[in-house]
Amino acid sequence: MIFHRDIYNPIEKMEEMKPEVFNYYIDICNRQKKGEQTDAGMMEEIRHIFYSSHPKTLKANLDIVWGRVSPKIESNVGLAQFILDFGGAESDYFFPWLITVWTSPSAALEMAYGAGYDLTSEWHERIPEDDRISYFVHNVPTFVYNRERQCKVADLAMVTLNKYDFGEKSKVIDLGAGRMAWARYHGFTFGGPYRQKIYAFDKDATIEPEALFPFHDLEKIGLEYRHSDFLKEMHNPNLKKADLVILGGVASYFPLDIFVEMVVKPVYEMLRRGGCFFFDLQLDCPQYVWSVKLFDWPEIKLMKSPSEAIDTVEAIRRALWDEGMKMGADYALDTYNEVASSVMVMLTKV
Repeated sequence: MIFHRDIYNPIEKMEEMKPEVFNYYIDICNRQKKGEQTDAGMMEEIRHIFYSSHPKTLKANLDIVWGRVSPKIESNVGLAQFILDFGGAESDYFFPWLITVWTSPSAALEMAYGAGYDLTSEWHERIPEDDRISYFVHNVPTFVYNRERQCKVADLAMVTLNKYDFGEKSKVIDLGAGRMAWARYHGFTFGGPYRQKIYAFDKDATIEPEALFPFHDLEKIGLEYRHSDFLKEMHNPNLKKADLVILGGVASYFPLDIFVEMVVKPVYEMLRRGGCFFFDLQLDCPQYVWSVKLFDWPEIKLMKSPSEAIDTVEAIRRALWDEGMKMGADYALDTYNEVASSVMVMLTKV
């Protein structure tokens, strides 16, 4: 992809993770019978590695973490095998990351940039490269795709910021904003309240907007972040005449008809002419199936192929066009993984 000159693309990989890697663990999960538990010897091996690998960490802290993760490992043989194969129990960050998957997916996605909690619940913006989780951060396709998606959004937002001369504000709406990685990691520069207004919404109460941008006054950079279900904001009059509406990683959780009625149509009304609606559709690929089966990542509707995803959006677009809601469309596949993870969609109001 070609990005705005100020946007940089921190997508670094050590190696290509082949689909066979993920299929191996998926097969283990699929062979596990209902109610079957991980072998007691395997559980004891993981426990021994975990405790012996962290002699400087208080046992009380280790006990808390082990108490949180061991029931999940015990009920998931594929996860247990992955931990042994990739050294997850030796990491200071892998088990805490598992916990954030279950408690705060927005925090879990920060691991794509090497940020997360350690075994004492202290947050680190940069995990040491010598920790075993570093390989995971660099190479797992879902993390790689998340970085590419955020980079694309940063590019769209930067183009939007530079769309107008002084005197007219650009407006960006981030639905399901999470921790706004696109605004933090890719060189995006806030235009300030006189050039840009950004509305962001997320119901994850663990997110502290001020902590996301510690060197900025949110009002002075034109950012209004609210803890709210974005569906409740769809008819918020402040969101009218938007230049860019973002819905990253959320569309695949909706049944299609509900997505059209509750999201696409209201977003169309939000956009000014020439405004863009960005969302993405996840694909039925080994890396997503693996994430769901091993880590209890929330179940989503996966499109069978890029062509099915594009055809689905085209059918929506044609139907809405017939209703007088006219939009053009551009599509982009993620480009850094051997098997595509998602289709990124950009609908532009005509």
